[in-house]
Amino acid sequence: MQIDKKLFTKEYKDLFWPLLVEQIFLTLIGNFNVFLFSLFNDQMVAAIGISDQLLNIFAMITNIVVLGASILIIQNAEKSRLTYVKSILKESVILNAVLAILIVIAVFLFNKNLLMLMQTPIELLEETSIYIKIVSISIIFLAMTSLILGCLRAFGFVKIAVKVSVTNTLLVILGNSIIIIFNLGGISNIALATLISRLLGMLLTLFTLKKYIPELFDLKKELRKIPLKKEILSLGIPSAMEQISYNFSQTIITAIIASLGTIAVSSKIYTQTITSFIFSIGVAAGVAGNLVIGNLYRNKKYDQIKYFAVRNANRISLIAAAVNLILALFGQFLVRIFTDNPEIIKIVRELLFFQILLDPMRVANEVLVNSLNVLKDVKFPVIVGIITTYALVIPLSYLFVKKLGFDISYVWLVFILDESLRRFILTKRFKSKRWIKKVDYNDEK
Repeated sequence: MQIDKKLFTKEYKDLFWPLLVEQIFLTLIGNFNVFLFSLFNDQMVAAIGISDQLLNIFAMITNIVVLGASILIIQNAEKSRLTYVKSILKESVILNAVLAILIVIAVFLFNKNLLMLMQTPIELLEETSIYIKIVSISIIFLAMTSLILGCLRAFGFVKIAVKVSVTNTLLVILGNSIIIIFNLGGISNIALATLISRLLGMLLTLFTLKKYIPELFDLKKELRKIPLKKEILSLGIPSAMEQISYNFSQTIITAIIASLGTIAVSSKIYTQTITSFIFSIGVAAGVAGNLVIGNLYRNKKYDQIKYFAVRNANRISLIAAAVNLILALFGQFLVRIFTDNPEIIKIVRELLFFQILLDPMRVANEVLVNSLNVLKDVKFPVIVGIITTYALVIPLSYLFVKKLGFDISYVWLVFILDESLRRFILTKRFKSKRWIKKVDYNDEK
């Protein structure tokens, strides 16, 4: 079968660059937000940091619905399927509303218990409790915004979605800046500003969807009752499980590294901070690839899907390697932005060279997992990730550090082994085309 290389290279680039700009911008803005809070005091940074860790876990719960719905929307993003897309959105809104209400109730009832479980210092407990209660209400706004932005991207309005996403982030920054710069109150007012900003962001996103896809708001046509809750959850739960499993495993790994001392932990954080935006390349490539694959899926061009997904992963892998090489060569200068400790500088420089091997594998896996998810082959990547993480990464890291007394560089070697093995398995999965069985089965349903 003839593969149309030029068409999808152009289509992909038109999707990739706006998404990459968005991801890098969001990463930089997140760092700026921390700087902004530090202008108030260190206690605010700590309180908001602890709260955000818990809120991120709760956001992952609503993300189950967003991921499942996004997969279905990408596969049905065409004018002839608008009724079906409306049903997906309706069912997703109901599911997210129920989950968000349960989360808010749980936060209001048990927030102090949860914060104490996280070893929150007593002097921060009251402020952190106030912040997390107020901001938890905004979880439904974030979930709805993510869902609508995914819908806009699926229908080809990628640049519009990027502009809205950036605007929403700036709204939050603006609200926080006004409170802090003009000294309009403490952490409770910061929380209220965040809540209001996210509500305005959701309304802006909803207005944008109505402007560009008004057919989705046509209430004159009767909306057929299509039972989609089960399908949304069956796709969303495995996809979200991979994120939850990864975050949990990283917590365990950090605890293992912490046994080596403060210098090792600081070296880990600085290394990951310097290379953090590289993962943005993988996220942008994964989302852009999803949209191209969704188009190919709707036209049943399965050979082109296999070609495109593997090629996408390989190309992004090479870009990540090149960027990491530059960072490693200038590592001594970059790490001095954060610290003058010669021991930390030495370790970080070494780890940055390990990143040349690690990040290409990591971003390739991000792309391949995203591609398999769109094709409804959602369980396979999760199973592979859980097995390699809990049968390989954690046991070997524990063995090298706790039993054999090796340094942090051996943990990085374990990371490289894990990501390389996963990439090999996921690439084999794509080339075998066993995911077509999943596609055919779901088409029949």
